[in-house]
Amino acid sequence: MDDKNVKTLRDMQRKSKSNKLCFECGDRGASYVCLNFNTFVCTNCSGILRGFNYRVKGISMSSFSPEEMEGLKAGGNSKARKYWLPKLKKDADL
Repeated sequence: MDDKNVKTLRDMQRKSKSNKLCFECGDRGASYVCLNFNTFVCTNCSGILRGFNYRVKGISMSSFSPEEMEGLKAGGNSKARKYWLPKLKKDADL
């Protein structure tokens, strides 16, 4: 675990309301990141994503490579939503 990276990820969550919520389900308390999409996700969704062989790491329990951190810094839930879900209405039932 690298405290500097944990602090960076927590700062990203503090600065962006969308990163505090799970990208997948919208629940509060996103404590994992999905490295395939550079998004913040909750515990339940992290397990589902792992079941589909996506790369998921716990924010406070994992080490991150410089490449992973660069991807996460360039990503985040807002950017992912604009990229992956551009035609989805904000109030749409999923």
